[in-house]
Amino acid sequence: MGDLGCVPGAEGAIRKYYRNKTVLITGGTGFIGKVLLEKLLRCFEVNKVFLLVRPKRNRTVTQRLEDVFEDVVFDNLKASPGGGKPLLSKVIPIEVNFQSDKVISAESQRVLAAEVEIVFNVMASVKFNEDIDTALDTNVVSSRKLLLMVEQFPALQSIVHVSTFFSNCHRSHIEERIYGDLPFGGFENILRLFEHLSAAEKDALKPLILGPMPNSYTFSKRCAEVMIHEQFAHLPIAVFRPPIVSSAYREPSPGWVNNFNGPAGLVVCAIRGQVFWCYGADDATVHMVPVDYCVNALLAVGWNNAQRTRTEGLLHGELVPVYNYAFRDNLIRNRDAGALLARGIDSWVGRIFGRYTIHITSSMFMRKLFICYLLLQATIADLVRMFTGKKQIHYTNIKRLVNLDDSTSYFRCHSWTVENGNIRRLWDRVSPEEKRLLPFDVETLDWKDYFRYFVKGVAAALQRMRIAKRQC
Repeated sequence: MGDLGCVPGAEGAIRKYYRNKTVLITGGTGFIGKVLLEKLLRCFEVNKVFLLVRPKRNRTVTQRLEDVFEDVVFDNLKASPGGGKPLLSKVIPIEVNFQSDKVISAESQRVLAAEVEIVFNVMASVKFNEDIDTALDTNVVSSRKLLLMVEQFPALQSIVHVSTFFSNCHRSHIEERIYGDLPFGGFENILRLFEHLSAAEKDALKPLILGPMPNSYTFSKRCAEVMIHEQFAHLPIAVFRPPIVSSAYREPSPGWVNNFNGPAGLVVCAIRGQVFWCYGADDATVHMVPVDYCVNALLAVGWNNAQRTRTEGLLHGELVPVYNYAFRDNLIRNRDAGALLARGIDSWVGRIFGRYTIHITSSMFMRKLFICYLLLQATIADLVRMFTGKKQIHYTNIKRLVNLDDSTSYFRCHSWTVENGNIRRLWDRVSPEEKRLLPFDVETLDWKDYFRYFVKGVAAALQRMRIAKRQC
């Protein structure tokens, strides 16, 4: 497997575990899901990977899988013998509809029940400002339907549910346990209540339901954890909580990213030569992990969870183990962002002045003043484009950037302390050889080296997006 970029050496316990296993993945067409799929195919001799995929925009599940394989994330696989076809052919799409009581066909259910041994539930709606009932439907009800389906699989050994470190962000200290203190007696009461309310009434009730939580995304992920603890603790299931997941450090290629949520979206302005003032506390810590480190930890959790018995869980007082994939040391602070981002700018002038393109301010007045200035610039630029017969894009782009800043400002204004004993013990269990295969210890990550590729990765993603739009 060395020709595929995997670290050669003695086979360790994790590689042995995944060899010839059949894996089911939800959310495999998304950011984390693609990297997980690619790593499984490239570095582990799995038997099959089933992807639950829904038809979308008149594309069948087979066509959507073909679209997934077009991503540059799979270029290393395609460079392998046979153009990667022997490996890619292991992936089988299964049409799913979580809006139906019967989420997959009877034949697909029979096939999955006969073969699936490991499940990675990566699906999620990550829209921060989603309606509460929509967020609950995607992040809680759909996950429950999935777990009701997979509990019928006799060969099941390990399920990893991907949550978020911020599922309990209203607490300043986050432990590796599931907190059951939901408002209104739980999410099911909220959904039943919403059945009888108009859209305006739901909006009016939203602040009361969210309480101290900043958005419907974090609230719904919190509800999903409680649902798992109350209804599916009898399954071999673990909850994995990554923080902000950003562009790749090493795999599939340094800086790779395919979306502009979070940090990637906020540096678009720097790439375009603009300056942007983000609202936040300059001394607040940033809990962030590269997507390849996140996937490596996810794979290690899948293996470790399969070794754990229910008796061990009861001895440690945890029916459902929780892995906080967040760290206490080697953290970035908001005030470091500009200098780190500047490391990825090629010109020496850019490296000197680039640190000032992203500025964190705790002054709401200064931020609003600067946004007005940007919007004025964008309006003038769009007027020029209008008179030259071009599409007006600048005002829309700035508004999109401002909305992203607004929706993420909560996380730049707060800091958290964390318990991460389960993830630390897991790292200690991994053999030295497999630590090179699956590096995920963020406390040893060189952030200065990481940010050398960050801006370049976002710029490359922008270029791919422009090419895709022209082709459409």
